[in-house]
Amino acid sequence: MIVKTILIFLIGLLGYSEWLTGTSYLQRPIVLGPLVGLVLGDMQAGIMMGATLELAMIGAISVGAYNPPDLISGTVLGVSLAIQAGAGPEAALTLGIPIATVMLAVNTGLGQPLMLLFIHKCDQDAENCNVKAFTRDMLIAGYMQNIWGIICIPIAFYFGADAVTKVLGGIPEFVQTGMDITAALLPALGFAMLAQTMMNKKVAPFFFLGFFLVAYLGVTTTGVAIFSICLVLIMVMFGIIGPKPTAASAEEEPGGDFDEF
Repeated sequence: MIVKTILIFLIGLLGYSEWLTGTSYLQRPIVLGPLVGLVLGDMQAGIMMGATLELAMIGAISVGAYNPPDLISGTVLGVSLAIQAGAGPEAALTLGIPIATVMLAVNTGLGQPLMLLFIHKCDQDAENCNVKAFTRDMLIAGYMQNIWGIICIPIAFYFGADAVTKVLGGIPEFVQTGMDITAALLPALGFAMLAQTMMNKKVAPFFFLGFFLVAYLGVTTTGVAIFSICLVLIMVMFGIIGPKPTAASAEEEPGGDFDEF
């Protein structure tokens, strides 16, 4: 159990290192879920649970001043506790989303002020031209904003597995049915959040075309992707999309910017 706890801690730390790796999306459930499943010996369940959480939280992207729920703690704890309890993806979703929401509030209320202390220390280091101190304080500040998530993930995993197993085992059947229904609805909500940021009159026809190909013709996702590439190539070849050619001037006047003679 100690080894698993250490590995779970490292997975959480990897997710919280996303700011350091240049927006590599390491914090996404589709990445962290399989890693948790690999550590716990059930990678298939980790992939399924990670994909379910990804669908539900696909629109949870930081835009402007909006901070999405803490996907790292929600995914790592939701998937790990659900696997430990022998439950399915709906349990990971039910556990993960509340954990992510609560951890966002904790990190914002307690972690951000700690980060600001080191940011001001970075300002002082820059004024003193102390590169080593600046680098050290910058790295500390980056992890300090999520320090409570980094601490809580291994502790909750180590002490919470047995308790969660007992709780999930005692949930009535009608509540489990409600969890299944919620798990089916939340991915649709995630897609709606994502579509809201990108949907317009130019994109909508292609979106519904792909939907109907899958829903009514049974085309696979790979087939839709290949069909889309062919469609884009045809539209580019016929000039439907792409840069429009500009009419060249009939006669260039001598002495222009690029005329050296």
